[in-house]
Amino acid sequence: METGAARRERKVVTVLFCDLVGFTQQAEAMDPEDVEALLRPYHERVRSELERHGGTVEKFIGDAVMALFGAPAAHEDDPERAVRAALAIRDSAEEKGLELRVGITTGEALVRLDAQPQAGEGMASGDVVNVAARLQSAAP
Repeated sequence: METGAARRERKVVTVLFCDLVGFTQQAEAMDPEDVEALLRPYHERVRSELERHGGTVEKFIGDAVMALFGAPAAHEDDPERAVRAALAIRDSAEEKGLELRVGITTGEALVRLDAQPQAGEGMASGDVVNVAARLQSAAP
């Protein structure tokens, strides 16, 4: 392996995509500070629930969130952990009058073991990521 080359490994992961329903349209009519004031506590709550259930936030993109279960650390019950996190996030969002869609799937991905998601580096790639995003988009 070359010096400075990313360390990668094929792993079975569970990917969770979460997106607020109608938020893009709502945000178009809002002041940027108001958008940030709404998103900051939402992101904090989502991160807290994901981490509490053993997930890792890979990225926030506006109101969308992508998280991994099974990378960097794997658990036998990662798919169940992802579902439990999604339910907790949904319940929290409903308390705040927000509606969201979630897509979750499990499959093989190429995982960067040395990625730093907090620095914006992607951890996982593969069709499992695309399928989770499509499931989220198709959810009512």
